[in-house]
Amino acid sequence: MQKILVSLVIVAGIFLSCKRHLKPDDTKNVLMTTMEKYLNGQKDTTKVRFHVMDVIFYEDKTVYDCQFRVEMKEPRKDTVGAMYAWISKDFQTVRRKY
Repeated sequence: MQKILVSLVIVAGIFLSCKRHLKPDDTKNVLMTTMEKYLNGQKDTTKVRFHVMDVIFYEDKTVYDCQFRVEMKEPRKDTVGAMYAWISKDFQTVRRKY
């Protein structure tokens, strides 16, 4: 009985420790896509359009601390600037830093 219990604990430990680990390049691409979806979902995209060009990020315990290089396009002008945000580890929550 004790062997069965130990086996179940080991199997449960293996399943719980199996997280999805992304390579740095994959993480970078997912962060850029997440931020671009967030920015374009917040504004009227018929007038203003955002394109994330690059990201520098630091992986913290619960979030990614990011600095994005973003291009903003309007019908008659465009500009490139920096935006800062925290993105959750599951890539579902974006919190802008000001």
